[in-house]
Amino acid sequence: MPLVLFTWSEQITVCTIALVMLGLLLHPGRETAQLGPVQARVRRLASVVAFAGVPAYWLSRRYSTFESPNVWQYAIPILIASIAVALYAVVGSPRLNPRPLLAVDLTPRTLWSFGPGWWFAGWAALTGLLVTTVVLAGLSSSTDDSGRHSVIAMQMGSGQASTLFFGWFFGLPVLAALILLTASALIALWRIARPAVPSDPSLRDHDRAVRRIQTRTVLSLASGAVAFTLGATWTFIARASAMAASISGPDGIQIHLGTSFAALGTPLTVLGLLLMGCGVALLLLPLLQRRRQPSSAVSAPEHAESVAATQ
Repeated sequence: MPLVLFTWSEQITVCTIALVMLGLLLHPGRETAQLGPVQARVRRLASVVAFAGVPAYWLSRRYSTFESPNVWQYAIPILIASIAVALYAVVGSPRLNPRPLLAVDLTPRTLWSFGPGWWFAGWAALTGLLVTTVVLAGLSSSTDDSGRHSVIAMQMGSGQASTLFFGWFFGLPVLAALILLTASALIALWRIARPAVPSDPSLRDHDRAVRRIQTRTVLSLASGAVAFTLGATWTFIARASAMAASISGPDGIQIHLGTSFAALGTPLTVLGLLLMGCGVALLLLPLLQRRRQPSSAVSAPEHAESVAATQ
């Protein structure tokens, strides 16, 4: 029962943080361009699919026990986000105007050309933190009775106390899922950057604005899944840090023992919940991002057709 109560309180807290973060992310303004109807629908679908990893993770926790832990539990959000990003890469990121361009801008383009550097830096930082967490937690873990690196043990004289912990048992699937997500995101960014950019200034500005939206969608889904998983691992480690035990000394005095990282319990819990809420907000951002009303920028495809017809 205590675990169920903790799960519900965690979910309520994460959802509250996510609503606040969504308000902050949606506040700056509307998008500078409007996607085509197919691209917009695929974008919303990818957001819904990626967000499905959050309830799937919480549901898997209900069926994970100390005796029979779910090895893929913490990899679920990243695996489902990988599917969403792959879907968006294949269907949602074609060039706005598929017909051959009469003149193109030959300025070199890279995967990082259609977004500010801090977007990519944030994604890289979250990924690096998750990898570091997996490695450090894995090195600190111990084996259980079944030989799985899924507990942390505390020596108590001739015996020991142990509790479930984010060891290699949970961490290696997360690393495998992270490789898959990174590959999917890089392929999606390559598909966005690869097509030629129109040389006409009016068409070029609109084309770049659309690619900026597509790049933000990919990074939002990838960063959201990583942030949520990183927060979930930190809260897991925080719960393990609360393990305590006591033994009787030679003179009958009770000696209370705790984990070496017990002081990190509260900071990890707070930061973990914030990261989980931020992750949920990023996963839902492509679904709820406000669309720009039709204007002169939206008429760029029509202008492209008229230019092609006159030449």
